[in-house]
Amino acid sequence: MAKNFYLGIDTGGTHTDAVVYDPGSRTVVVSAKAETTHHDLVIGISQALENLGRLSWDGGFGAISRINLSTTLATNAIAESLGNRVGLVMMGYDKDQEAVKKLISELPQVETAFVGGSHNYYGQEEEPLDDEAVKKVVLELEPKVSGWAVSGFFSVKNPDHEMRVASIIKSVSAKPVTMGRDLTGELNAVRRAATAALNAGLIIIIGRLLDAVKEAAAKAGLTASLMVVKGDGSLVSEDWAREKPIETVVSGPAAGLVGAKVLARGFLSPQEKNLWVLDVGGTTTDMAFVENGLPAVNPNGARVGKWDTMTLAVETRTRGLGGDSLVTIDSRGFITLGPRRVLPLCRLARKWPKALETLKSQKALMTPSTVAGYFFVPGTPPESNIGRDEAAILEAMSREVPFPMARYAEEAFEGNHHFIGLKALSHPSVMVSAFTPTDAMAVLGLYNGGAREASAIGAEILARHLKWKAEEVAVKVLDEFGRALAQEIVSYGFERDGIDFRPEDFAENGIFGGMLGRRAQGRIAVGLSAADTVVLLGAPVNVLSPFLAKNLSARILVPPVFEVASAVGAAASPVYLTRRVEIHTLPNFIGYRLFMPDQVIDGDSVDGLVKVAEEKMTTYMYSLAAMAGERGANVSFTREDRRVLLNDGSNLHLGAALIFTATKAH
Repeated sequence: MAKNFYLGIDTGGTHTDAVVYDPGSRTVVVSAKAETTHHDLVIGISQALENLGRLSWDGGFGAISRINLSTTLATNAIAESLGNRVGLVMMGYDKDQEAVKKLISELPQVETAFVGGSHNYYGQEEEPLDDEAVKKVVLELEPKVSGWAVSGFFSVKNPDHEMRVASIIKSVSAKPVTMGRDLTGELNAVRRAATAALNAGLIIIIGRLLDAVKEAAAKAGLTASLMVVKGDGSLVSEDWAREKPIETVVSGPAAGLVGAKVLARGFLSPQEKNLWVLDVGGTTTDMAFVENGLPAVNPNGARVGKWDTMTLAVETRTRGLGGDSLVTIDSRGFITLGPRRVLPLCRLARKWPKALETLKSQKALMTPSTVAGYFFVPGTPPESNIGRDEAAILEAMSREVPFPMARYAEEAFEGNHHFIGLKALSHPSVMVSAFTPTDAMAVLGLYNGGAREASAIGAEILARHLKWKAEEVAVKVLDEFGRALAQEIVSYGFERDGIDFRPEDFAENGIFGGMLGRRAQGRIAVGLSAADTVVLLGAPVNVLSPFLAKNLSARILVPPVFEVASAVGAAASPVYLTRRVEIHTLPNFIGYRLFMPDQVIDGDSVDGLVKVAEEKMTTYMYSLAAMAGERGANVSFTREDRRVLLNDGSNLHLGAALIFTATKAH
């Protein structure tokens, strides 16, 4: 009997993992890893597949019937405030409203334009769309942006203006357009606009990844269809993911949860149904809580860093903390990790050996620059609308790679030019290399994937003003990593338990900060413990687990194949789609209105509109499932009626909410 295997690929900020998975036995057949190569993703993915191909399994690549991809690239881009510049066209918004002003000030890489045109809560047009104003702003912003987002304040009630604006944009621009109404049916207009803008900024990033996967698969002789894991742990087609990459936010963590259940299955007792699952990557740490064997889905949308998106996703917390997080140490010896991801010095020197000589010369200086030990390196291919600062750095790197940041600072100073700081770097075409927790592991002999000497020198430069030795720096950095992981578990646990706390309570002299790592120290020996099992996933967790244990008492499980858990989860994920439609009363109770994804329909009764919705939405869900890559889905729906009891004892029917589901587990 011919084998039928799935290929799971997880492309993270640091590593690309690949596994061959047998869906029949729910087991991992073989697995492999490679470094993610941001300047050309094909290289890293091809290397992972090549490493996989060197292994032997029944049927080889010819037994692969489907390729399932999960990724943290969208999550990382939002967590690090990276992404491509987009134009955001807003209709019906009050630009002086505080929430709107806050949105505009905080959205990364966005050019915003307000134009006339609005609807009311019932979907009726109150102000006609100003077509000429739309054309004017589009022509003005077109040279500055890589994509477009369109958001009408009440577009979930009537999408007409969004559709017309999108049509105008497409008539003068070939760049991708995102409509907020296509991403969510929820009313929160400001968050919907943010979600649309973030989606538009991710289209090129995720599109480049999907192109790379297809090219690498073709090189390996694979012809299987490509599916992508969404943030809720379900699968969609490649075309779907290209259009709505925001739905792949927390794709990696969602796949990690599926993978955790597969990998930990034989290592948990029947009583261990509640789990803390931490997936530690190179850029982020993603955490979720599994209760009674099931991960919760966040009804409010995925949260990444400071952004609350409106994308259906498993309830996770994502923090810019990983093996490749930037390490900084202040004059008091306080260590900060992340949120920026940088290239570890050990891997820098392995790829560019001359960087080691630069580090040696910087160490020899009596008063090294504050940016000694930092280098500029190429990131993703630059876009035509790249900023002035990044363009200047790219010019410097055309002369030498890697380019020492200290030399760049000197040249900028001598030429009276602006010197860009790390916080101002916001385009992924420029990356930085500096000391990281991965370097700390290399110093202690716990990581052998690079030049240990470069890590050691970087550690001494970093903490030279404190006169710490390289080994001291390394231990303190990993201690801080363990403390940060413990803090994530404790603070999330407090939130779930309804316990109030302040962020400063976790400072070193705060009440909870003092408890972390203090069980056998201090006059009052107190500590924190977790009642539920902690499952650790990701490449560095074998090293980090004892440092977590120093700060938090818990049963800690590192399951087999922990390094590639998200790739396992990608391979094991199902197709699952949901859509919500609403039926509301019309003004003065003259009838009811059904709000569909692409139209509104009026009727005399709720039951009559439910029948209309069932007929139209069943067809719509089959079509949606086909777009997601599944033509054999099962469609069902649930109904929640809204009624109010009147004084005369009768019931007034206010409407209903219908949840339609299309699913097909593999």
